[in-house]
Amino acid sequence: VLLREVQALTLHRGQYTTSRRTAAVPQLQCTGGTAGCSRVPEVVQCYNKGWDGYDVQWQCKADLENTYRFGRIEVSCEGYDYPDDPYILKGSCSLLFRLELAEEGERKVKNSGSFGSSYYQSRKESSDSGAGAIVIIVLLVLAFGVYKLFLSNQQPQQSFGDSDGFTRPSWQSQQAPPPPGFKSSFT
Repeated sequence: VLLREVQALTLHRGQYTTSRRTAAVPQLQCTGGTAGCSRVPEVVQCYNKGWDGYDVQWQCKADLENTYRFGRIEVSCEGYDYPDDPYILKGSCSLLFRLELAEEGERKVKNSGSFGSSYYQSRKESSDSGAGAIVIIVLLVLAFGVYKLFLSNQQPQQSFGDSDGFTRPSWQSQQAPPPPGFKSSFT
């Protein structure tokens, strides 16, 4: 059959392609996507929408819930005599597709999701907020430490009973005054 003349393909989940030169493959092959491959439709129909000079352009439809849609699709057929033969073996076509969440599906997943995904999502959010709180606490402790170490405005310690009877700060009994910001308690 000349591929360009094929007007429609009907592909079934669980059925395999007809094969002549290569091994048979499943007619419907999900390759991932945001919705995963748990909702592979029973039947998909692909319609020939025209020729772009290189390949047939296909539009595929299935009975999917409003929450799902097809993403990238690729119809692949076995060439009758060689791989790029414009004539294909009847029944040899398969569909590789990605199953994506539609806008409505993304909203449902954000709001409630399935039990497993909502449990995982809530656990993830709580661990993220816990990690954020830990980071804030660590930063506050570091800031307090820097304040106490460098910026604290403590009065110098007094030493009593110097030989001349006057009370002086302990650093005045040394030869030179300390540098600015120096804390005598760390000598």
